[in-house]
Amino acid sequence: MYSVRKRAANNDHNTGSATTEKCLVVSSISVMIFLETERLLFRSHEPQDEDDFVKMHTDPEVRRYVGGSAWPLEKALHRFRREYLGRPTKIYGLWATVLREEGKYIGSCGLRRAEDGGGAHLGYYIARPYWGRHLASEACKAFIDLAFTRLRLPRISADVQKGNAASEHILQKLGFQSVSLQEIPASGRVICLYELLRTDWETTTTR
Repeated sequence: MYSVRKRAANNDHNTGSATTEKCLVVSSISVMIFLETERLLFRSHEPQDEDDFVKMHTDPEVRRYVGGSAWPLEKALHRFRREYLGRPTKIYGLWATVLREEGKYIGSCGLRRAEDGGGAHLGYYIARPYWGRHLASEACKAFIDLAFTRLRLPRISADVQKGNAASEHILQKLGFQSVSLQEIPASGRVICLYELLRTDWETTTTR
């Protein structure tokens, strides 16, 4: 389901009961609830997400295939406060991914606008305790649907470091096709570029 709702924020008091806009005061920032699926909710990042964000990005297994090493604590805190807190505010960006039944921040997922303006790039992070529950697939499906049915983009790309079999399996299951390999000489990493065309997606979803 696609929805855009805002929650006003100021101090830490609840200003009223839940409505269609779910106005809840949590801080001095305005929080946008962007998308919802059966198990997940996607919203802008809130201050209380900081600890879970830091735990995720300082986990060597989470960062293993996205740069090769865990972030130091200082870097994780800096990135959250400068680049994630209160964001995104519009369609593009990595949205805080929340497990609805627990109200728990478990990662981030979203689209980045392609440089040529003709598509978007899909990206996601899921905290290790939530691996193996098909949550990454559910999150990616939501943004694929957004890209193709709402934004009417012609294609979505995604990249995966070679060796990350789990992520490659997710993309392949969702219909992405491998289009190229790129080696990064400085690190020896090999990046597999995948692409999903709207025409192909529409064909498979209407069968």
